[in-house]
Amino acid sequence: MHPSWLGVVISGALVIALSMGVRQVSGLFLSPVAIDLGLSREAFGIAVALQNLVWGLTQPLAGLLADRYGARPVVLIGGLMYVAGLAVAALAPDAIVFSLGLGVLGGLGQSGTAYAVVLAVIGRAAPAARRSLALGLGATAGSIGMFVLVPATGALLDFFDWRSAMLVLSALVAATALLAWPLKEAGLAGTAAEGEPAGVGAKMAAEAAAGDRDYWLLNLGFAVCGFQLAFIAIYLPIILVDKGFEIATGAMVLAAIGGCNILGTYLAGLAGGRWRKTRVLAALYVARAVVIAVFVLAPLSRASVLLFGAAIGLLWTGTVPLTSGLVADLWGRRNLGFLFGIVYVGHQIGAFAGAWAAGLIFDRTGSFDLVWGAAIAAGLAAALCHLALDEVPRPLALAEGTTA
Repeated sequence: MHPSWLGVVISGALVIALSMGVRQVSGLFLSPVAIDLGLSREAFGIAVALQNLVWGLTQPLAGLLADRYGARPVVLIGGLMYVAGLAVAALAPDAIVFSLGLGVLGGLGQSGTAYAVVLAVIGRAAPAARRSLALGLGATAGSIGMFVLVPATGALLDFFDWRSAMLVLSALVAATALLAWPLKEAGLAGTAAEGEPAGVGAKMAAEAAAGDRDYWLLNLGFAVCGFQLAFIAIYLPIILVDKGFEIATGAMVLAAIGGCNILGTYLAGLAGGRWRKTRVLAALYVARAVVIAVFVLAPLSRASVLLFGAAIGLLWTGTVPLTSGLVADLWGRRNLGFLFGIVYVGHQIGAFAGAWAAGLIFDRTGSFDLVWGAAIAAGLAAALCHLALDEVPRPLALAEGTTA
């Protein structure tokens, strides 16, 4: 393994672990923030939904800048915005300022430090034969971050108020500024500097992808991923509290999701290198629908909740390396950050719906039953989208020698 490639993977993985790990603890703050600031579940959901939407809408720009100037400055600026967003939210006197910090600044910060930017670096660094595995390793870091930070945040909330806990997370995210330094791409195999076609720019790549039906099928499928994950991560802890469980149980389930997702994401990366990624993705979405249906229909107990966390964890972010890998395989690596960033818009629109609509439906009906049903139906629809996708490299990818 080339040392420069190894350095990019390690640094990128740590950035993703911090960024995605902190993102996944939002649900633990719902109850204390709502009580302190007098927010409804819909109002809290709007703040998190705004974060997802801002993240998604700015992700293509972050990816484009990373493709053009490298990931280092994008991760550095994104990390500083993330730090500021968490600090503003922690000091917020009302819902508007809280949404500005966690939603707007937090969304901008995640745009520069999460999957699309960092996985693009890893995708360009890794050879084609190892790309799916490399992306799986990078995406697995988000699971490790969740596994570590969820119980750690739960412990913080046991000993401190929510504002102090969020300030601690803000200080932790500051480490991304240091981790950005090794993400220098000059000299890595497969970058544009080493001879990729100069004429294949972002505009040409965007036009080619935009006119491709399969690119939009990929967007639709990834939107379902965002919807399911946002709903479960944000609302599962409070759903369990409503059913008589302690908030610590919600933290345990989220930690179980993160722990099992370490293995699940790694295995998804391996599977994508062995079998057709479209088929693996379809299987993942069908499995999610089945797991959610069993959870909703089965009698609720601590054992069933933990089993659900373990099962859904195995299927949690395995879609990320597979989807990113498909973009690289079908439309090329040179503009991977930009093109995967556009796909991530779909993911975050789905996440916006999962965060906001779920809270809205609960406030209107007093139940999440409709949302659970939508998550099941959407999973089956996503599977159909991927089964209809033609996994054949397009001319841009062939011109780069991406599949070689």
